Amino acid sequence: MFTHREEGTKMTNKNGFEIRLEVLKMAKEMLDQQHAEASNIYWTSVNTLAETWNKSVTELLEQTKTMQPTMYSPEDIMKKAQELYGFVAKKD
Repeated sequence: MFTHREEGTKMTNKNGFEIRLEVLKMAKEMLDQQHAEASNIYWTSVNTLAETWNKSVTELLEQTKTMQPTMYSPEDIMKKAQELYGFVAKKD
C-alpha cells in the first residue's frame, strides 16, 4: 500500500488501482496543459502575423494549418502515464 498525504487532509492508504488512476489523471492534466500552451502560442502568433502582414486570420490559418497543435490521443495519455508510473514503481 502507498500512503498519500495531501496538504490539509488526513493520511490515506491507496491501493494499486487508485494510484494508477491518480497517475492517469496527472498524465491527462499534463497533456491538457501542454496542448493549451501550444494552442495559445499558435493563436497569438497567427493574430500577430495577421496584424503585421495585414492579412486576415482566415487566410493565415490556411497557410499555417500544418503548424496548428493537434489534440492528444488516449494512447498519448497512456504513454505519459506509463512514464510517470515508472517512477512510482521504481525501487531504489
